[in-house]
Amino acid sequence: MIIGGILLIGLAVIFFFVARANTNKLRALNAVDTCDTATLTAIHQRITAALGASGLAQPCEVEGIVECAAPLTGPVSGRALVAYVHTINREYEERITTQEGGRTSSRVERRSEQLAQNEHRVPFAVRDQHGHVLVLPDDASFDLIETGNRFVETPQAWTGATRALGRREYERGLEVGTRVFVLGTAIDHDGQVAIAHHPTNRKQPFMISRKSEQELAASAAVWARNLNIAALVSGVIGLGLVVLGMLAG
Repeated sequence: MIIGGILLIGLAVIFFFVARANTNKLRALNAVDTCDTATLTAIHQRITAALGASGLAQPCEVEGIVECAAPLTGPVSGRALVAYVHTINREYEERITTQEGGRTSSRVERRSEQLAQNEHRVPFAVRDQHGHVLVLPDDASFDLIETGNRFVETPQAWTGATRALGRREYERGLEVGTRVFVLGTAIDHDGQVAIAHHPTNRKQPFMISRKSEQELAASAAVWARNLNIAALVSGVIGLGLVVLGMLAG
């Protein structure tokens, strides 16, 4: 009983911190107004003229279409991407032998093992009806979707209890032409405005999402509310179990 209570209290702590992360995300979204690229350019010109290039570090939000003059080529899909994660798994079969009640039985299970995972991203532009703005995506959190999935069959003979089948390649990426929402920091980059991670405040969010600001805010609010409730319920029940266990002991 006490152990169960402690586990529930630990779970409540996890729920609390995840809920707080979503609350902070919601605050960050609400604290910054979405502006167009023309406004960002005007802010860049005004601040850099007064304070110099290093004086610009303005939290900002923009929405628009991803454009890129030199995109990446998806290793699986062949599509034009500005970011992707490429995962390679080895797939194989394994004989599993069990004994129960003096009887031996065996079965074959299909399993996989990750061999490699590579992530790549390149600078790109977000274009709206007023122009475009450069995005420097280092350290950004991306909202990627599956853009490729293939299985390369290379069957081999059984070696002991295992038999290689081939490799599975997954590709998750962000494609050129996708509409995105970007929350980051406007900085000066070689004399032009760009959106990047905050140069000094690493806690300032930097995200690139296929969801709109409204969708992100609604999702963060729901998660924060539900996880706070879960944290409270788990904490109360866990504490009650600990107290009952101590009294019973």
